[in-house]
Amino acid sequence: MELIKTNKELKEVCKTLSKAKFITIDTEFIREKTYWSRLCLIQVCTDDLELIIDPIEENLDLTPFLKILNKKSILKIFHSGRQDVEIFFKISGKIPTPIFDTQIAAMVCGFGDSVGYEKLVDKVLGKKIDKSSRFSNWAKRPLTEKQLNYAIGDVTHLHEIYPILMSEIKEKNRETWLDEELSILTSESTYDTNPKLAFRRLKVRGYDVKTRGVTYQLALWREERAQKKDLPRGRVIRDDIIYELSSMKPKSLDEIMSLRSFSNGLMLKEEVMNEILEQILIGLSLEEKDLPKLADKRKLPHGTTSRVSLLKILLSSTAEENEVAQKLIASTQDLEDLIADDSADIKTLKGWRYELFGKKALDFKNGKVAITMEENKVTLKDI
Repeated sequence: MELIKTNKELKEVCKTLSKAKFITIDTEFIREKTYWSRLCLIQVCTDDLELIIDPIEENLDLTPFLKILNKKSILKIFHSGRQDVEIFFKISGKIPTPIFDTQIAAMVCGFGDSVGYEKLVDKVLGKKIDKSSRFSNWAKRPLTEKQLNYAIGDVTHLHEIYPILMSEIKEKNRETWLDEELSILTSESTYDTNPKLAFRRLKVRGYDVKTRGVTYQLALWREERAQKKDLPRGRVIRDDIIYELSSMKPKSLDEIMSLRSFSNGLMLKEEVMNEILEQILIGLSLEEKDLPKLADKRKLPHGTTSRVSLLKILLSSTAEENEVAQKLIASTQDLEDLIADDSADIKTLKGWRYELFGKKALDFKNGKVAITMEENKVTLKDI
């Protein structure tokens, strides 16, 4: 294992990395007290190298490594890489390409929904990982040998796992399944932090214009303040308080202070309180044309819950039989939409998902087949 601390070392090692066919990558970062992740370590493994790049001690210029991330001839392999990719996208303005994610690949291969790295290493390689350093303060220097060994383990095992998963995906002809899921990871929209989109993080608690207006405006303000101050959203104002304010719609500081959250001891600076009131009043003045269009309110047929429960049995059986994660085939909302509409615009009724599960689900819903149990196996029978 080589620890890279200087720009000279990084330039030299990147010359070697540029010749690799694929590299495995992980990062260590801290984010508990900030909006933006603070990158603390980058771990990299190739056929010949095990590297830990330390961007903190010498304030490394990461440009040589960023060029590696964007080199088309090198496959970059992550496990559950969304936050790692987000960090590199924030630094460079580019998404590393091409990418392979072993968590997504594991779902395609039937290892379960969102399987963790530790569990995947155990299932695929039969090895155990010491996770006692998981909650280390990665920004503190010097790092211990135990921390460094833990960190490099996140990419050395990955280097062994990748060819095994890739071989299985090819054997099952599921490359298109994988590419479809990876396209989400490589889309810039996945990492869009535009404050105008912040309302999407909140649940719709009221469809009337004034409730939506206050919710939208407070979400916009919170996101802008969180980014500017580099604070977690919850440190600016919590979701539940936004919901309370949008529901009660106070029009003065006295009315705000009489609300349950504030009367129970929540203390904010006067400056922040004035800003909140200002945003509420702006939100109340918004009209339908000023607000993002919402999807139509879902009206589920009576008895949907019980029918979805039956479809979940079929989904579970199909996932087990075909060795693919349920999550990739259908979500609970997909099943609800399918119950409501045979032509619902959902992933479950398109492409490989339709052939694997969607057609059977529709046949079952419409009384053409029945779910039965034979020899401890769930099967379908024509009616």
